[in-house]
Parts: sequence; structure tokens; C-alpha cells
Amino acid sequence: MRPIPFRPLFAAAALGLSALSLAACGSSDEAAAGAKELTFELTDAGCEPRRASAPAGPIDFTVENGGTTKYSELEVLDGETILGERENVTAGLSRSFALTLEAGEYKVRCREGGGPGEATLTVSGALHTRKSPEIDKAIADYRSYLVESATELTAKTAPFVAAVRAGDVAKAKRLYPATRIGYERIEPVAESFGDLDPRIDARENDVAPGEFGGFHRIEKALWEEGTAKGMEPVAVALLEDVEELDAKVKGVSLRAVQIANGANELLTEVSTSKITGEEERYSHVDLVDFTGNVEGARVAFEAVAPLMRSGDPRLVEEIEGDFAAVHAALVRYETSRWPGFVLYPELGQADTRKLARVIDTLAEKLSLVPAAIAKGEGA
Repeated sequence: MRPIPFRPLFAAAALGLSALSLAACGSSDEAAAGAKELTFELTDAGCEPRRASAPAGPIDFTVENGGTTKYSELEVLDGETILGERENVTAGLSRSFALTLEAGEYKVRCREGGGPGEATLTVSGALHTRKSPEIDKAIADYRSYLVESATELTAKTAPFVAAVRAGDVAKAKRLYPATRIGYERIEPVAESFGDLDPRIDARENDVAPGEFGGFHRIEKALWEEGTAKGMEPVAVALLEDVEELDAKVKGVSLRAVQIANGANELLTEVSTSKITGEEERYSHVDLVDFTGNVEGARVAFEAVAPLMRSGDPRLVEEIEGDFAAVHAALVRYETSRWPGFVLYPELGQADTRKLARVIDTLAEKLSLVPAAIAKGEGA
């Protein structure tokens, strides 16, 4: 499964979907039959409850925010590896995700880096994971996509970093959008490797003062400051981090439900936060990032979709139609000029509302998939 160049991405957006069978599991708030349901509330003090337990197997996590502005996400970790998360759970919202877990003790946290407010999840009993050639193929196909995308990211980051180190602002700007698209395709997996994601991709307000580095620190220098002066150590560290990500991706442990969660996370992040233009706040190449996110979600979805137990042709048609709608909403902003799309400030409020609507609709349909995958994977 080879990465698709971002310019012709949407010409292939729905390839193969008509042949896939999917099973809906009610609304995105409904648990798969037989799955353990756990609810964690985000409060000013952290995650509640502080201790929870569940049997090994599929678990549906619901994250509720009753009004705190201190926290807006929940992560489930094995050591420092993020197994699943839900972001952008702002005051008054409730969101869910699914995992299949084996016996052990897991951290549940809403504060980056852990500490006060962290909870503990104890999982006990034997995990009876269903094995099948279909599951093996789904994981192998998606792994291939991850590896190729990470390899491409490394290959494109090297000349970008070289331009920054040489002080060639014009060349670094020209290379920046295409360099980042490989990262946007595989962002959920990158986020599972502890602090590697913030080192590569954090925005200035995401990290403590003095820790701002990676792509977006260089982006700020190139566009807002108009120089690459002082960016050599940042660029060198970025390439080292990307190479580390490339190596980790090759050995990452995957479950089918994680792949399904990743598809949903990519689209949810676009519709709830990136749609504001906060991701590429200096370069304004946000639409290039969107294409990477949508492609990554589509490939992840296509990998796991055949694992559903029973067919639902109507849902297949709906998801096909939703991908086509996202295509139609984005393709109108393509241009032959750099960076391949119009810059984000050129979109009006009506444009961003339309993009948010079609992407959110697709994300809502994809949110049906993880719980159903978890049910089948742990059968």
C-alpha cells in the first residue's frame, strides 16, 4: 500500500470502498456488545475516577468534560506509549474511543507528562484475541503504509533541514509543505511515542517556554521573523527526531482497533482544532496538512474495514459519499501555484464552515468503526 502523492489524492479517495463490508454499532456513544464501558470525567483536579478496573478485552472509553477549562484530553498509556486518546473534549462535551487491552496496569492521564490528576486502570484476566488472515492482512497493509510514509518523511526532511542550516529561507519555505505531509498522514502513530510528537510538531502554546522546537519553530522563523538565523540546532534536532520516528514506526506494535481509532482521530482533529487555522499559523499552508490527514484516515479505514462481522451497504455508501464530499470541498481550493492550495486566510467564513461540516460528518461516521473493530478483535 503505497502513499499517494497529495496533489492527486482525492482522485482515489473512495477507491475500493464499494467492495468493503462494514457493520454499524449504533451511534458513536454506544458500546460494542460485550465490551466493558468505562467513563472518565475531566475535572480541575484531573481524571476521575483515580482508580478503575476492567476485564481483558474490548473496552469502550467515554471522556466527559463537565466544565473544566484546565484539561481537554484523555490518554491511556502502557508505560510512556500512548495506546489511545481523545483530544479536544472541551467543557460540556463527551467523546469516546475503543481499545482492546490485555492484563496489566495502565496509566490514564489528562495532563501531559502525568503527575497530579493521573489515574490507574487495572486490567485482569485472559485476553482471547481472535486471529485470522484478514486481521493479519489489515495490520500488514497499514504497517506498510506507515513505514513508507515515515521513510518519505525522513527523505524530505533532510533537504529541508539542509536549506535551513544553509540560511536559504526561500528554499526552506518552498520545501516546507511537502515535507510535512508525510507526518500528517501518520500523526496518530507518531503521537503514541511519548514526547516525540511534541518535539516534532508542537505549536508554541502547546509546550513550556523554552521547549518550542520542531517544524513549527522553524515555520515561525521563516515566515514571521524572515530568517533562518539561530535555527541550525532546531533543524538538526528535528532531523534526529524524524529519524527516530522512522525507526520506531518499523517496530511499532499494532492492533486493528488502534488503526481504526487513528482514522477517527485524524478527522476529529481537523474538524475540531485545525479548521481554525491554528496548525500552520505562520505559513498558512493548512490545506496541505488537511490532505495528509484525510489521506491517512482513508488508508487506515480501508485497512480495517473488511474486518467488520456483517455487512451494512448503506454505511458503505454513506462513507463513500462523505469522502467524496470532502474531496469536493477541498479540490476547489487547489491551485497550480505553491503550495498546491490557496493559503488559508484566503478562505472566507462560509468556506471554513463548509469544510468543517463535511469533515465533521465524515469523522462522525468513522467514529462508529473502532468499537465494532474492538468487538471483533477480542472475540
